Amino acid sequence: MKNKIRSKQVIRTVLVILIIINCAVIFKFSAEESGKSSDRSGKVVQKIVEVNPRTRNLEKKEKDRIQENLIVPIRKTAHFSVYMCLGALIFILANTYKIKDFRKILISLISAFIYACSDEIHQLFVGGRSGEFRDVCIDTCGAMFGIILVLAICACIHLFKRKKEENRLA
Repeated sequence: MKNKIRSKQVIRTVLVILIIINCAVIFKFSAEESGKSSDRSGKVVQKIVEVNPRTRNLEKKEKDRIQENLIVPIRKTAHFSVYMCLGALIFILANTYKIKDFRKILISLISAFIYACSDEIHQLFVGGRSGEFRDVCIDTCGAMFGIILVLAICACIHLFKRKKEENRLA
């Protein structure tokens, strides 16, 4: 019994550390002034265009046009992705407690939403950046997707274990 309690404490500690790291990464990106942030996004989009077989051999003018069209979707995908991880991590942490499933989901989603709101407020104080409710919505959708992903993985694991048990008994 003590080993199980100790194991759960270790898991919770690791999850809290991962959540803090995830939040620190979000904070770091949000603290970048607009020029640096745009430059970073531009370099990512440029790499995508350069390695993509459909776009790498195009003329510079065409590549520039494609890159310009990709900047916003890439930035919003980054928002979605980091909050997907945050939502998943918070939900996994919530799963280590004896709480009803609906409350676990709600706690995880509200926690990610509150952090997304604080992140956008933080950006109001960074040069050239702005806080946008649209980003809070994207972030919250990312967190919800992360939660759904964990639920789906747990359901698959449960189904796999049940089938394995049925086969063992048959």
